[in-house]
Amino acid sequence: MGETVGALPEGAFIVLPGEASRYNRQQGREGDFTELLATADETGGVRGIFRQTIAPKSGPPTHLHGMEAELCYVVSGQFNFKLGERIVSAPAGAFVFIPRVTPHTFQNIGTEPGVLLFGVTPGGFEKMFAERQGVDADTNQKLMAKHHMQVVGPPLREAPD
Repeated sequence: MGETVGALPEGAFIVLPGEASRYNRQQGREGDFTELLATADETGGVRGIFRQTIAPKSGPPTHLHGMEAELCYVVSGQFNFKLGERIVSAPAGAFVFIPRVTPHTFQNIGTEPGVLLFGVTPGGFEKMFAERQGVDADTNQKLMAKHHMQVVGPPLREAPD
């Protein structure tokens, strides 16, 4: 491990591997987990950054964010993204920008877990991952509404063979 020399500038921080707060047990997505890398509280409200590991065939229901634009970089795996009514393939290395109030979802279409790096701006939505640990469906819906997130359709499902 590298040596630390000197102090970081005010407001700067580093999250080393294994140090991120980690959350799982999202209702209906028990094989996925989220790691919070930077929160609105840490970035002066500018953005939230989180990494998600997504199990094969998994992904959220179609939803929209009422306050945030979302950015996503596919670190590993093979995903389909639905943006509005269009479904696009997104392999490792792909970047996806999702404007505020755009209905969207994604699904890991690979056979191994895939990793997505997300940013939301402004930050704040990422707090929901900590708040929804092990909650029932009704509480989950209330938390989504609190964070200006609205489910507007089902998850993506691969077309049958």
